[in-house]
Amino acid sequence: MKTASAALKVGLTTIVIMMLSALAYRFVAKGVKGQEGPVVWALFRDATGLVDKSRVQIAGLIVGEIAERRLQGTYARVSIRMRPDIELWSNAVIYKKSSSLLGEYFLEIDPGTPQSPDPLSGQMVKNRVLKSGDQLINVVEAVTTGDILYQVNETLPIVRDILRDVQRLTQGPVQDIAREVKDSVAQNSEAIASLLKHVDGIAQDVRGITSGQSAKDVQISLANVREVTEGLRDLVGKGTSEVDSTGTKLRNNLDKLSQAVDSLNRALGNVDHITGDIRKGKGTVGRLLVDDAIANNVEQITADASDLVRGFSQLQTIVGLRSEYYIKANDFKNAIEIRLQTRPDKYYQLELIDDPRMSRSFSRTITTTDDPAKPLTTTTDLVQITRAFKISFQFAKRLFLDPKWFILTLRYGIKESTGGIGMDIDLLKERLTFKIDAFDFRTNIWPRLRIYSTVQFYRNLYVLAGVDDVINDRPPGGQGSFGRDFYVGGQLMFNDEDLKSLLAVGGSALGAAVR
Repeated sequence: MKTASAALKVGLTTIVIMMLSALAYRFVAKGVKGQEGPVVWALFRDATGLVDKSRVQIAGLIVGEIAERRLQGTYARVSIRMRPDIELWSNAVIYKKSSSLLGEYFLEIDPGTPQSPDPLSGQMVKNRVLKSGDQLINVVEAVTTGDILYQVNETLPIVRDILRDVQRLTQGPVQDIAREVKDSVAQNSEAIASLLKHVDGIAQDVRGITSGQSAKDVQISLANVREVTEGLRDLVGKGTSEVDSTGTKLRNNLDKLSQAVDSLNRALGNVDHITGDIRKGKGTVGRLLVDDAIANNVEQITADASDLVRGFSQLQTIVGLRSEYYIKANDFKNAIEIRLQTRPDKYYQLELIDDPRMSRSFSRTITTTDDPAKPLTTTTDLVQITRAFKISFQFAKRLFLDPKWFILTLRYGIKESTGGIGMDIDLLKERLTFKIDAFDFRTNIWPRLRIYSTVQFYRNLYVLAGVDDVINDRPPGGQGSFGRDFYVGGQLMFNDEDLKSLLAVGGSALGAAVR
């Protein structure tokens, strides 16, 4: 009678909780949807942190919410339900922004304008008003800090090698060439300046000869030919000596210029030799510019690193905090769950559990005797109960039979420190879930079978109710207060981006310690 009365109470409590959850869900889910506003959609390369009913803002005011998320090719298609009084134009821009350090994101929309300049012609063109079912073409997704740091880390070693080769080149042949050219220009400048002074002196002498006094000199020369001839002889002798001196200096300067040209030719030969070595692939710069294998390796490494970074950026770390009250045991069961979801169709589940049932172990001892006064065999059963944390680690595979309404998840691995399997049935876009777990196959007559359901109460809050150890009415040996029991509880689940960063830093530190 007590068991039936407890079952009746739990059943009534579950029905009341389900009705209250349904009413709360209808109240919470009403939102923008109840206003029957237009639904537009946009394509994102990365929809991490965007969840159903996330807010959509214009100028900091909420004007809509996310109505649906699904895959379209390699992109995430996000549908947005807007208020009926909001108009969006065809040149509207949608931004993905972060609202907190916990990884929560929201969407910001620039509604656009009725007219905008044509990027090709520059003339003003009219824009149309978006209707329900239209696409927001202009999407802005910010580059993450991790992508920028990774690209910088990959580029710095190559730039460092190039700068080292350029420094070695500028400190060697090019610097010697520049120094020789500088010295040659300085020497030739002095020689050319001296030559110009001599030419200027000759020009002044010629100007003096052809001045206005020349006519009188000619008359005097005709009168006295001998004097003019002697004066001309003297003049020619002086001019000859000056021309010879100037020619010698000019020849010396030309010799110096020839030597400078030879030095420049040798420097150019060295430069040609260096460029030839680079063309043949010698040295770091040559191998980097000529060797196709290095370029292919760099491209392959970049592609692999891009896949690794993309995979890690798509990793979702979902944290769950769960507390359950067992009615028959009159005690609480607490659990912390971390779900590492690498792809939408699979995840790894890790749980740390404090179970009031504790850890149970069962052993049987069979004793035989030859004493006719005693039974031939005696069986002794021993049940040991110890208080300790239990650990679960399971691999889950999700089958999207109907992503909007029905998802089937199969789980296998360690369940509460014993081998176990499980199955989840998600309905109504994962707002209602039925779970079945079978584990602990050795302690009791039948395996421990747990059946329960969870209902999304508000955003990340869930209420749950179920039956534990359904098949076994009592514990092994009939001792203790455990066995079949009913329980109710609550759960908080959220996507923690900070935990993903800690996993990246911890994994890098662990890898360095192992090396």
